[in-house]
Parts: sequence; structure tokens; C-alpha cells
Amino acid sequence: MSENGDCVICGAKNTHFGCGECVHKMRTMLQEIPEFYALAAGEYWPQGGNTDGGSSERSIGLRVDCLDGRAPREAIFALEAWERDWRETLTTFANGDEVASSLAQRQRKATAWSGSDSMDLLGVTLTGVCHFLNIHLATAAKEHPAIDEFHKELTSAHKTARRAAREGNEAVTIVLCPADKPGGGLCKVELILTTAEVTCPACATVWSQTRLLAVARAADVDTWQPAAVVSQYLGIPGSTLRRWARDGSVKRRGHSYLWSSVVKHQTQLSELA
Repeated sequence: MSENGDCVICGAKNTHFGCGECVHKMRTMLQEIPEFYALAAGEYWPQGGNTDGGSSERSIGLRVDCLDGRAPREAIFALEAWERDWRETLTTFANGDEVASSLAQRQRKATAWSGSDSMDLLGVTLTGVCHFLNIHLATAAKEHPAIDEFHKELTSAHKTARRAAREGNEAVTIVLCPADKPGGGLCKVELILTTAEVTCPACATVWSQTRLLAVARAADVDTWQPAAVVSQYLGIPGSTLRRWARDGSVKRRGHSYLWSSVVKHQTQLSELA
């Protein structure tokens, strides 16, 4: 319990060290870190495990070639250090035999992945530790006085993962120029909308953003839209878009998605339902 009754992370009035809002934000970051690294590597990390009160371990793995410069080891090791800390300090693991059994279970699963699928142990640890921390996050928020330090390190790891996946900084709209060519057909040179007006380098047509998008829609020209726009207009959560991109169901560039590919996949799923 917090000594002054405030959340040590945000200062909100709370009886625990970490308030509900901060726990929710940390839970989201723990869920997104493996997703971002999977996008960065262009690989799918198998999802499994029991999150309904059963085992807190997760059977997952990652191919060796997924872990390169886009998966900084410092961030991985920082989160693993917090797992060891929580195993030693939280009342959930007061029984030493339970701690030893839990660690042995993790080692057996890691060994099984490495032996059967050439999985890299570091990759197994990265996703496994995020799952473990998420499972025990609520308890840590109640009992661990250094939850604010965990929040700082988790935020840093999350930012690194976002950069690795090119998330956030490349949320742009890309449109194929819908101007008519003299010999027939459309120009279709890629135009990136970063200013109020854009000039096509091929046909020299000057477009305002509003007119360009309107003409592109009328000409049935495809566009790459930021995830936030796709989520807002099609009602698809960002986590779902990332999962679809990861398994190749939709096309993704940076933090933007090809509109037609998302609409097509969404329609296919609706028809199967």
C-alpha cells in the first residue's frame, strides 16, 4: 500500500502503489512489445498459454533470424530482470518450491522449442517474460513499492519496440496520382500527403489534400492510410490490424495500410461469419 495514498507513477489518489489507469497502460505496453518486434522481424510469434487463472507460463518461440539489430538485447534483459525480481518479492511466489517449479517449467519449454524448431532462447524469453509480467502486474501494483521504476523501464522498452516496428513516425497517407495522362490512363505516381498541397513530380499537377482524395476515390485509385484512420472508419482495432499484417492478410508500409487490402479482408471475414 502506498504510504501517502497516491499512485507512485502518476500521483493519482489510490490505495495501491500503482493505480488502475497506470496498470491498464502498462498492460497494453506488455501486450504490444512482442507484436512490434514480430512486425519488425516480419515473423509471426506463436501465441499460446493459459490466461484464465491457470499456468502463468506461455509456450512461444521465435526463429533465430528474427533477433537482429531491431530487437535490442538491453530492453529484453531489463524486463527479464523484473521477472526475477517479482518472483523473489511478490507474495504469489512466497513458496520457494513454487518458484523453482515455475522456472523449471519455463526452462523445459524453452529447451523444447530450441530442440524442435531451432528457436532462439532469447526470443522465447522476450515474449514469455512479457506474458509473465502481465499475469502478475495487478499484484505488483499492489505490493511492489518500485512499480514506478518498472513503469519507466517498460516505457523505454516499448518505445524501442515501436521504433523497431517503424510505428508512429511513418503514419502517412499515400495516394496514387489520379491525373489523366495525355495518352490515356492515369498517372499513378505515388504522392505522400505531408502538406496541405502536393505537386506530382511526373505530371506536375498541383493537388490540395481534399481534392486529391476526392478525385482518387472517384477514380477508384487505392490509398495507403494511417492505422488511426483505418481503425476509425472501419472500426478495426490497431492490434487486429497488426495481427493481419503479421500473417500477410493485409498490406502494410510503416504505420500505414493499403485501404483495399483491409476492406477486402474484412469483407472476407464477414462472409465467413
